Order: sequence, then C-alpha cells, then structure tokens
Amino acid sequence: MPKKYNVLQLFRPPIYVIELSNNQLIAVCYYKDGSSKRHQLNADFSNRRMVIADFLKAVQAIADLLLKFPKHSFGLNAFAAANVTEELVDGLTALEIKVIREAVWAASGQAKRKIIHATVSYQGQVVS
Repeated sequence: MPKKYNVLQLFRPPIYVIELSNNQLIAVCYYKDGSSKRHQLNADFSNRRMVIADFLKAVQAIADLLLKFPKHSFGLNAFAAANVTEELVDGLTALEIKVIREAVWAASGQAKRKIIHATVSYQGQVVS
C-alpha cells in the first residue's frame, strides 16, 4: 500500500450493518482492524404489515442499539446499512425506505454517532 494512503487507513470509520425484522434489531459494527461486534435488541416497533409501525419507538430502539457500541476515536463519521430481513408481500415502498433512512439518521443523532451515509436494502438487495 502506498504511504500516502496509510494516513487514510488510520481514520477509516466504522460501518454499522443494522438488520430489521419483526420487533427485532440486530447490529454488527465492523472496525478498521477487521474486527466486529454484534448486539441484538427486541422492541415493540413493528406490526404484521410494516417493519416500522411506530417511528419514535424504532428511533429509540436503534439509538439504544448504537449506544451498545463504543464511540469511535477522534469522533469520526460512520456509515450505516439497514437491511430489512422480514418477508413483506410487496417488498418495501418508497415511503418505508424513507422512514427507515430517517429513523437511522434520527437515532444516530440521539446516540451521538455521526452517520454520513445510510443505505437501505431489502433482503440483501439495495433499494436506495
């Protein structure tokens, strides 16, 4: 690796992968050294038709989940990928994608974690 990229590698931000299913959140944080940490949280934010039926409860659950991970040194920004693993009849609508993205943004602010980019996927396929 060229020396000019060694500095960038020192500041590589963590990546949060958040899996949403029926009233369950699983998050894995991948760090620059290749290690990862995983946490799970159950909360009442879904119903049988929608992954996020109660926005405020979902934001609080995601914030609680993000707080389980240590804060990144130097206060660097992070990336987030939200994956909906719940089987939905028609997949995700544009409104549901927007709600999931906004919930991640709001929760990261509440947990004092700076997210610079959030991606939403449905069963592993990127939709946003």
